[in-house]
Parts: sequence; C-alpha cells; structure tokens
Amino acid sequence: MSNFNKLSEILQTFITEEEVKNLCEKWGYTDTARKFSAHDLVHFFIISSAKKWESFRDAETKMPKEKSLPSVDYSTLAKKAQHVPYQILQELFSRLVKRLGRGVRRALFKPYKLFAVDSTTITFQHPDRSWAGYTRTRHAIRLHTKFDVEKGQPTQVVQTTGRDHDVMVAPKLYEDLESLSIITGDRGYARTSDFQDLHERNQFFVIRVAKFFSLSEELEHSAPLDAGGKVKVDQTAFIGKGTRKTKSRFRLVTFTDNEGNEIRVATNLMMMSPEDIAYIYKLRWQIELFFRWVKGNLDLSNLFGNSPNAVYSQVYGTLISYFLLRWIYNETKEEWEILHSYTFIEFTRRYIAHTLPMEVRCAIKSLFGKWGSLCVSTGKI
Repeated sequence: MSNFNKLSEILQTFITEEEVKNLCEKWGYTDTARKFSAHDLVHFFIISSAKKWESFRDAETKMPKEKSLPSVDYSTLAKKAQHVPYQILQELFSRLVKRLGRGVRRALFKPYKLFAVDSTTITFQHPDRSWAGYTRTRHAIRLHTKFDVEKGQPTQVVQTTGRDHDVMVAPKLYEDLESLSIITGDRGYARTSDFQDLHERNQFFVIRVAKFFSLSEELEHSAPLDAGGKVKVDQTAFIGKGTRKTKSRFRLVTFTDNEGNEIRVATNLMMMSPEDIAYIYKLRWQIELFFRWVKGNLDLSNLFGNSPNAVYSQVYGTLISYFLLRWIYNETKEEWEILHSYTFIEFTRRYIAHTLPMEVRCAIKSLFGKWGSLCVSTGKI
C-alpha cells in the first residue's frame, strides 16, 4: 500500500512519468537519458525544495538516502537542469492548480472570491546569469503572482526578469479571473486603464492608489463617517486626467493602518461598507507572508543553476512543493484540528520529517483514497 505521508509517493500519484513524457514531446525535448530522466528531474526539484537541499553538490550527497530518486553526481544534475525546458514544470504547476484548487471555500466574503496580486524579486550575483540583468552589479528574476487569500495558495505565477514592472504584467494575472472575484493589490498595480477594463468585465478590485493620482467630480459616497474611526474618506470620483481619465466613476476609500499611516484604495465595490473594503486591502498581506514562507522555509532564494531552464525549473518545483503541502493541509485539517493545533509551518516540518501523529496520517491516507485513485484512473494530474 502506498504511503501518502511521504512526498515522493504523492508525486508518483499526481506527476506521472507518462505526463512528463508527453510534456517533453510538446516542448521539443528528447529525453535519451536512462539513469536520470526528465521525470526524475521534476521530482528532484520538488523534493529538494521541501528538504532544503542547498546546491547540486549538496544534493549529490543526500540523494542516496532518497529512495525515490536515482543517485547521480552533481554535474549530471546541472547538465540535466540546463537542458530540460522549464516550461514542463511550469505547465505541471498550472495543471495542479486547476486540478486541485477547487476545494471548499470558507465564508470570508461570500459570494466573492478574494485574490491578491503582487510580485517578489530574487536577486543574485553571478556572471553566468547575465540574461537576468537588473542593476549594474546584480541580476534578478521576478515572480508575479495571483494568490487565493482564503486558501493560502498561489493560483498563477508569471516569471520575468527583475526589470519587468508589476503594472506591465498585471493584465496577464487578470485574464482568467473567476466570476465574482475581487482582486486586491498595492500601488504597483494601480493603472486607470486596468480599472476601467476590470469594471467593464464585471470584475471587482480593491487596489491602492498613490496620492498623486488626480481625481475629478468628487462626491461623498456613504453616510457621515465616525470621526474616531479608521475610515477617513469615502467618496466617488473619476480617476486620472486627459487620455488616462476613467470613463466610469469609481469609489475611493481612505483609511489608516495600525501605525496611523493613511492608505487610499480605488474600488468598484459600491455596496460594501468602507470598513470591509479596508479589511479586504489589509488581507493583501497574506501574499507577502506566502513570499516570506517560500523563501525562508523552501529556500527559494538559494538558486542551484545558472541558465534560465535551471533557475525557472527550480522556481516551479518549489511552487509545486508548496502547493501540494498546502493542499494536503487545507484538505485534512478539519479531521484532526480538534486534537492537534498545528500551523501550516509545523505541519509541513512534521510531514517532511515523518513525525505526524496517527490521526493526521490517517486523514491524509483517507484524502488520497478519494483523489489518488481518481488521478490514476483518468491518467490526469
């Protein structure tokens, strides 16, 4: 019987050798290796991130203890990572999100679904990474991310070099929004043309705007506000000027954060209370916590290779590792949380170390009794 309390067994269920083979054909990669295949490389990047291996050399010493991976030297790992198209792991991540990202949603803002958008920059110094130019002395990649706030999971990632600004990539993150979605983002995503486009597509947003954004024909929106409350202004106006002025009137809510700093957000949510709009923006912080967790706990900032294929394959391997661990946590928590109050971090550490108690392991086994058999029978991720 499969032990689904091991990450390697889960990978065998959701990322099959046949699936990787088909993706190799799609992206024009001929895998002739017998000892260490493209399928092995996919599993390597996912497992190495979860177990916090530090480099290809470090992996060479630890792989003999990992029964699910063949033992090879670091140069074999480096060469394989350089040549296997990173789009294979990118597509595997996208398919996992579509396949597993439909769990039970909490009643946070029913009937709305709340997504945060933001990016994180990973900088490094290495002459062989000049393809990722950023400053005169440093290179960087940037991960532009759409994040399901309620589930704590990324749903889309667009990778670029560090020079690509958030506002230019934002439309890609808005393409496949579910109905009744709310997008919340910081000032890097404030562009009047995007406000108008989202509004005309019947999509909702709460996005911070800078003080220099011009307003015209301002009108008070809600009843008189509590003078002692954190919401200071609730109004509607046209945003921008000249050719950048919005065709529609939008709502602008100004409130203070816990340090007393004023924050102004633009939104097309006209019926919601200003306090709820302020709260939605504050929930954007969840994506910042995700970036910190991935960089700190899965060691995303420590890149093994130098080529775009090696770097982005490691990135998507790390994202797959996070997504699977978070999915298992979300889907099983209700069955064991009365007995064990594990945070996601504690759950992950115990899962990787194989020290979860019996009740939690049984819940995971039950979960894969439903999902694992379905994946095997359909041959799909």
